[in-house]
Amino acid sequence: MLKALNMSSMKTSIAGFLLCLTLSSEAADGPELTDIVATCVGRMSAEMEFAWLLHDAEADHFENQRERFVEILESLGPPPNPKRQLAARIDAKMAHARLLTTAHFGTDKTRADWSKRQAVMMRSACQNMLLES
Repeated sequence: MLKALNMSSMKTSIAGFLLCLTLSSEAADGPELTDIVATCVGRMSAEMEFAWLLHDAEADHFENQRERFVEILESLGPPPNPKRQLAARIDAKMAHARLLTTAHFGTDKTRADWSKRQAVMMRSACQNMLLES
């Protein structure tokens, strides 16, 4: 178990480091790195919960990815503004859940298709930040 814990911690540290390198140019002019990661936690939470709702086999995969983002977020240290970070997570989760709901249950095909594309694009943007093991 200790070996697995160390390997997991090492993967998280490496992922966090690469995430920092990838987003360092955006950090000066754009959102805080912690806000970006917090948003991904929210999006992956919505994906995970929606997969649970639909009994989708991807639920475990989304849960694992969400946990990796939580680990990265924690590795970045205490948030400069904890309320803002929590709000970013909640806002992203709710917005993503609305997209998934509209995509799956919407009666307007054009809007449902658009929602599906947006949800996939936003989920992919987060997933692309993770190193797959």
